[in-house]
Amino acid sequence: MRGWKRCGSLLLLLNTAALAQTPCPAERATSMRVGGQSFMVETAATPAARERGLSGRPRLEPNTGMWFVLPTADRHGFWMRGMRFPIDLIWVSPELKVLERATLPLCRGTYCPITYPPAAVAYVLEVEAGRFRGRLGDTVRWSCEPGEPPPDSVAPASSPPP
Repeated sequence: MRGWKRCGSLLLLLNTAALAQTPCPAERATSMRVGGQSFMVETAATPAARERGLSGRPRLEPNTGMWFVLPTADRHGFWMRGMRFPIDLIWVSPELKVLERATLPLCRGTYCPITYPPAAVAYVLEVEAGRFRGRLGDTVRWSCEPGEPPPDSVAPASSPPP
């Protein structure tokens, strides 16, 4: 009986340690690390927040952005309706790797082109155009504590959308 108790205690201890290292869900992210670069972010995880995005804002502060948590991994289109400044979209795969970066053109009159990722994405990071210095394949991590840099080596707690 003692052997079972030791084994059960060890499993409980290992499970507790794993849970303690699990970061927060993507929907609550406040800071991002992409490769060696960090951004403070607002999260757009609801349909209304994703539709509104950064529209209507006069600008973004340096090293800030918006983190879009998409409902499913797919080739979601983005446009610049209501934007006053150009942005870069960083398309993020379900495996949390940078797939591509695209600079979106501002709308001209009623013409507002839609930009699509090269493959299915689960997340998108929007930052002011020219601020992103990362590369394709860079790993993306997040943290939910204000001012706390995201971990370099811990996988996210919530699974990316299917």
